[in-house]
Amino acid sequence: MSDAKRRAERSKIKGAGAQGGDLRRYTQQIWLAGLGAFSRSDEEGGKFFDALVKAGEEIEHRTREAAGMVEEVRGRMREKASDTLGRVERVLDDGLSSTLGRLGIPSQRDIETLHSRLDALTDLLQELRSHEKPSNASKTDKNQEN
Repeated sequence: MSDAKRRAERSKIKGAGAQGGDLRRYTQQIWLAGLGAFSRSDEEGGKFFDALVKAGEEIEHRTREAAGMVEEVRGRMREKASDTLGRVERVLDDGLSSTLGRLGIPSQRDIETLHSRLDALTDLLQELRSHEKPSNASKTDKNQEN
């Protein structure tokens, strides 16, 4: 083998050794970085966890406030819808009552008034019959039979 070839071989071997050393050093650094991360997480993990809990509590509080506002708005909307529905019903009832009145159809109130007057008349007739003389009652009964 010539001297030039030997020198080239030696330089290849030295380069491989240097690369192997670099690889070992790089691997060692990775290992040390992992140990450092583990140590830091052990030290600061509790603080980090507490910070996450605090952030969660704040989000939960804001969410509950928002939910409360949504329920309040829903309640207001229900009230307004109920009021509007009541007004619409009154307008329709008034219009329908007016139309029925013009057509001569008695209202519920008119019918109830008639019922009470009929009840009063029936009571009055029964009272009058109970005060009649028996002889008149028998004549009335005979007349009704014919």
